[in-house]
Amino acid sequence: MARIGFDDEYVSGELEKVGNALTMPINLYLIGGAAMIKYGLKAATKDIDVLFSTQREAVELVNALERIEYHQIQGVRLTPEYKMMSATRILENCDGFRWDIFHEYVCRKLRLSSGMIKRANLFVETGYLNVRIISKEDIFLLKSVTERDDDGDDLLLLARSGLDWEAILDECVSQSRCDMMCEIDLYDKLDTLRTSYGLETPISDRILTISHEQMDKWFENTIYMELDANPMTMVELLERFRCDEGILLPTLANLEQSGRIEKRNDRYIIKSF
Repeated sequence: MARIGFDDEYVSGELEKVGNALTMPINLYLIGGAAMIKYGLKAATKDIDVLFSTQREAVELVNALERIEYHQIQGVRLTPEYKMMSATRILENCDGFRWDIFHEYVCRKLRLSSGMIKRANLFVETGYLNVRIISKEDIFLLKSVTERDDDGDDLLLLARSGLDWEAILDECVSQSRCDMMCEIDLYDKLDTLRTSYGLETPISDRILTISHEQMDKWFENTIYMELDANPMTMVELLERFRCDEGILLPTLANLEQSGRIEKRNDRYIIKSF
């Protein structure tokens, strides 16, 4: 059964209840649908996504929610897309209103960075609760790495509202790391906006270039680690990575030119120094 949405009045009321139930001051960052309500981009939301910079604040919020009769959701009740969010805690009240609580990272991908904190605006202070709303640009970037049902529609609403695309690009690049190339997720979402809605963005070409560079780097590093564990012939590499020579040969050539590998007796091996 589809979950119902809750309007601004309801969300504000729940924030006030939490503020009165806290025993210490905390800074809470709104990052999802509730933040979009405050920006006037949505009329209702099914849940409130919040992000904290410290574990202590996240724990204090959980305790406060339990004081006002929220209960923690068990994993078996969560849909696959919710499980992928990897929230620190998910709590729900008797109305079905849900809090998704994240500490530092969202989906184990994007973190609450100094740039996000700087761009966030103080929305309300109620009791011990200081509510800050992250920028529309950062909401867009965060939603580009999640896979919930409403995210595509939310991205379109955000894009049409007018965004600082350079800020999105800069934050994306600064957040990227070897185990999480968010440029790829971002480009995928921008491409969907273009193909499905005809919405062009000024950073899509640059994001595409960066994504290709990141994928090439990832492929090179993956091959290098495989060869470090076990030298292989071309045939073995093609079988291992299930690709054709047109993809594999340029990568091997780059690794050889950079001095990281060499070919010896038909096998590619790590070059010793």
